[in-house]
Amino acid sequence: MSRVLLNGVNQITGRYLSNHKGVDLVKKTNQLDTIIAHSDGVVVNVKKGLGNTPMATNTASYGNFVKIKHDNGYYTLYAHLKDVYVKETQRVKKGEKIGYMGNSGNSYGAHLHFEVRNPLDERIDPTYYLDHDLPNFNRAIKYQAYDKVKKYWLPEVIVGKDDYAGNFGNPISGIYLDYYKIRVHDLNKGYWLPWVTNRSDYAGNLNNSIDGVQIENATYRVHIKNGNWLSWVNKVDDTADGYAGIYGKEIDAIQIK
Repeated sequence: MSRVLLNGVNQITGRYLSNHKGVDLVKKTNQLDTIIAHSDGVVVNVKKGLGNTPMATNTASYGNFVKIKHDNGYYTLYAHLKDVYVKETQRVKKGEKIGYMGNSGNSYGAHLHFEVRNPLDERIDPTYYLDHDLPNFNRAIKYQAYDKVKKYWLPEVIVGKDDYAGNFGNPISGIYLDYYKIRVHDLNKGYWLPWVTNRSDYAGNLNNSIDGVQIENATYRVHIKNGNWLSWVNKVDDTADGYAGIYGKEIDAIQIK
């Protein structure tokens, strides 16, 4: 039975190829269906309200879509939807309705474009997972912060747990993070430092406080020194909602879920 269609059996109309990093499908035989969440997870990206735009490129080619980060670190993406039933940061259960097949974006007929991505957000062949569990990925994703005052790395914490990295009252000046792409804004220098990925490096300059954080494909928030937790952020762009922090205000903790 399909893991992504509510009522039907998968009928693949477009295979996974080097230039098509997903599979296209409808319900047998050439029917439309409601789309369901493959597995438990958190909705990390949603686009809705778009029409059919043949020849669109990049993210716009997906049209209306839902992207879910699952509890094992993998992602699934459901594109070209007519309707979207969920919102960003919402937690969904396996089999929960998330949308309906459509013809939005760069599409030439109503169908579902389905992708599976590994914990590095790299697309892999999703064909097997149309009716099977995602790969088993039990390794905890960890992160930690550098205490600028005490001048050492604070204990590691796990992404998704009700914990945070930091020490209220002491600004942080560096962040280590597994698997995600991250960068921070240097308060003293007044600009964003380079992106880093995984434990090969850390984001920050240990001598300078951080006043902004961006993490791709995650939901995150920061705590302002002598202040409060700011709102959760789940995207990365140049708008005020595209990073966590307030320019000029030191950050003393970060939380990722």
